[in-house]
Amino acid sequence: MNVQIGADNVLLNLDRNQLAFEKTVQQLSSGLRINSAADDPSGNAIATNLTSKVGGLQQSVNNVQNGINALNVANGALQTVQNILVRINNLLVEANSDINSTTDLENIQSEIGQLLTEINTIGEKTNFNGLNMLNGQFDTSTGSNPSITQVASPFGGSSTVVNSNGVTNSPGNPGPLITSAAIPTVGGFNIPALVVFTVAAEGNNVVDPDTGTVPFPGPGVLIQTDVYSLAGASFGNAPLYQDISAYPAGAGNAPFGTLALFAPQGATNILNYTFGNITQQDVGASQAFLITGQVGASTGTQLTINDGGSEGETLGISLPTVNTNALGLSAISCTLPQQITIAPGSGATQVISTAASNNVVASNSQLLVKSALTAITSNEAQIGAQIVAMNDDTSDDNTAIVNYQQSVSDIADLNVGQATTDYTREQILTSVGTQVLSQIQSNGKIMTALLIQALIA
Repeated sequence: MNVQIGADNVLLNLDRNQLAFEKTVQQLSSGLRINSAADDPSGNAIATNLTSKVGGLQQSVNNVQNGINALNVANGALQTVQNILVRINNLLVEANSDINSTTDLENIQSEIGQLLTEINTIGEKTNFNGLNMLNGQFDTSTGSNPSITQVASPFGGSSTVVNSNGVTNSPGNPGPLITSAAIPTVGGFNIPALVVFTVAAEGNNVVDPDTGTVPFPGPGVLIQTDVYSLAGASFGNAPLYQDISAYPAGAGNAPFGTLALFAPQGATNILNYTFGNITQQDVGASQAFLITGQVGASTGTQLTINDGGSEGETLGISLPTVNTNALGLSAISCTLPQQITIAPGSGATQVISTAASNNVVASNSQLLVKSALTAITSNEAQIGAQIVAMNDDTSDDNTAIVNYQQSVSDIADLNVGQATTDYTREQILTSVGTQVLSQIQSNGKIMTALLIQALIA
């Protein structure tokens, strides 16, 4: 009976050692401590979750890299547009000279027209993986309010009057021709324009060309107001509007109300202004203002990219709208303009003549091109900043991948040295257990034979 119990104990231990030996062999052959959930249920769950995160992050790195590639395509297109704008500016500088013949100006304008067409083509056809990058669908700009900025007058001349103390024919103190200029807050400005005020003439009892009367007996001046549309066809085909009105000399900062323009859609108030003290000494003084129209918020949506490996972990890409309208270039011209007068109170226009010089419209067009270049370089800076941020995002993802992989290794990988020791130990125990069991069996046979012989005797 004791022999049988001993044999059963040996068999039990031998079975346990054999199972441990087989598990160690599996671990050594795979290099993993966890080969199934049964090896370590909680460890297996943690390692599987971390492995999933690693896979998601690795794909996110690819996503972000594709996003960077898309931005590089868009940036390359913007650089081409920038080069085109530099060429257009060079052409306008060439055209801004009265030495050019009418044919010269028409040839320059023809090249400018082709370059503008190319800008629109770039905006329509810049594509990445089937996505049009610059047509406005990914433009999320918030828009801007109208603004007014004093700029150099295209007519030249000083922007200050000789006498700002209100004393006629006195040297006085120099001051601005326009002491204040503001966009109306009521009745809103909605047409971008270049507005130029020039002291055209002086005299006693000057006649106002609009009314044919002498509105201010005594010393007076004629103020010429030229308005250049910056909004394409808002004023019809003629880019230059002109009006000449009489004002009293030495007016003493008297406000002269609102400049009203008559566009096809009706009268539009675009500028409130106040003159300084204008005297006979100020003929030729000229002051100009560049007025930008209110730009509405874009209707595009961001291009989103999963950059974190999990649902909802996304970044957004915003891309500009590129076309001549968005850049404010639709109206640029270097050809000789027609001069237009506005019939008072009616909105009707009348062609006076064709201007003898194109310097004003060419200078105005240069301002527009400069503004467009500023917009393009700002867009390039925005794209560059997004690329930098996405490169940082990629670096963060790669760092997380390394750390997650290390955690998975700590949990699931095998300690080969310990496993090798266990393998040797279990191999020895199995061998010894087998020998012990064999010896017990041999001893049992001897005891049985002796017992049979005793019974026979």
